[in-house]
Amino acid sequence: MRNLILASLACLFVLSIGGCSPRQLPALGPANQLTIVTNVRFEDESVGLLQATFAKDVVTVDEEKAYAFELLSPRELTKHRNSRNLLLLADLSREDSVTRKIRRLLGKSEFDRLSEGAGGYVVLRNAEALGQTLVIVAGPDSKSLAKIVRTKGEQLFAEVDSMVIERTVDVLYLHGEQDALSRYLSSKYGWTVRIPKGFRVAEDEPGRLVKLVADEPARLLFVHWGPAEKTALDARDCLELRSRLVWAYYDEDVIERSMTHTRETVFQGRKAVRIQGVWQNEKHVIGGPFFTFCFHEKGRFYMIDCVVFAPGMDKASFLKQLEALASTFRDERKSS
Repeated sequence: MRNLILASLACLFVLSIGGCSPRQLPALGPANQLTIVTNVRFEDESVGLLQATFAKDVVTVDEEKAYAFELLSPRELTKHRNSRNLLLLADLSREDSVTRKIRRLLGKSEFDRLSEGAGGYVVLRNAEALGQTLVIVAGPDSKSLAKIVRTKGEQLFAEVDSMVIERTVDVLYLHGEQDALSRYLSSKYGWTVRIPKGFRVAEDEPGRLVKLVADEPARLLFVHWGPAEKTALDARDCLELRSRLVWAYYDEDVIERSMTHTRETVFQGRKAVRIQGVWQNEKHVIGGPFFTFCFHEKGRFYMIDCVVFAPGMDKASFLKQLEALASTFRDERKSS
């Protein structure tokens, strides 16, 4: 007992100087929900603009938005401080729990920059919980908030969405990771992904295609590769290749062309083509959303394809999960 008391006192002493810090609890809530805590009126222009910024359409079978919203007053902040995606929208001239929280999170110099100038936004990682994206949109008065969202909304969305995917990676592996399988893929094929517990692997070595599959709901990711035969990526070629692959490997899946589009993007710093759309299977009378990245790396062409089948469920959060998984892809071959 004496030793236990001494150990406890020692830890309390270390805590006082910054050690023995308690482990962060995981963030709560789905990846596609945005909890907004604000000290301005819910009818304020800035609130409407913010909701419109994050309510982009997601291509699924049913109508879904990139983010759903939970709108709360300052008195709800403590209860929701570990929300997965927490946004503090604040008029910093008001001294309340939201303003005090922002001052504590940012420190004096950054707080003064927002409160004394034109305002702005800050995006923080894991500020209150593991896997959390915390966004601060703040200004010296309520009028400045609307201007911030109006002029910087698209930039804010892109930055937040990217970080949400990064933070989803933190949560994706909380229940375990299949390191041996990841090392096996690297040694055999020269590329790898981090494989969460609950996913199984299926290989077609001659076809240069490896699938990762999880159930309840069904989530599938495949990686296909081959020689980079062209110097530039062609979106039409990528679309046709995906059509052939899913017909062969997913029991005659087809792409619903009227609900599918392609665009140039960046994947892990590389130029890429992204395909986003809807797949269908007439044989089994099923369908769902998918997205695909195509890119070149070290003389290879890669296609990473992600599919969700979750009837009656919110698909957007599972798409975010698969995008987080895809973001762990690495080509581990030595450069020639």
